[in-house]
Amino acid sequence: MSAKKKKNQKRGRRNRQRGSELQREAVNIAKSFGLLSYNRDRGGAQHEMGDVEIAGKYYGCKRRKSIPKYLMPEKEEVGVVFRGDRIEPQIAIPFDLYCFILSEWIKAINGKVEEEVDL
Repeated sequence: MSAKKKKNQKRGRRNRQRGSELQREAVNIAKSFGLLSYNRDRGGAQHEMGDVEIAGKYYGCKRRKSIPKYLMPEKEEVGVVFRGDRIEPQIAIPFDLYCFILSEWIKAINGKVEEEVDL
């Protein structure tokens, strides 16, 4: 019975590793655009505000083997706007594009990037 438990623990461990990899990748991409960024979910601590902090705002990180195709741009689209019933419209765009837009917006407001900003 302990062998089965160990096998399940290993499976869960890799899933946690993959999630941590995404968090580190997100922070590194944001930093490459000059944004103050921190991984707030280090060591599985599950920060109450979110997984990563970018420019003073918190974001969750979700990694899946696959995501619904309707969330991916088709043709020459930059992103996809979507919504569910009784839910605000959301947009799916490449993360580096989002970081670029955010950094340019912060520069326009503050004159420099490495600042927190009210969204």
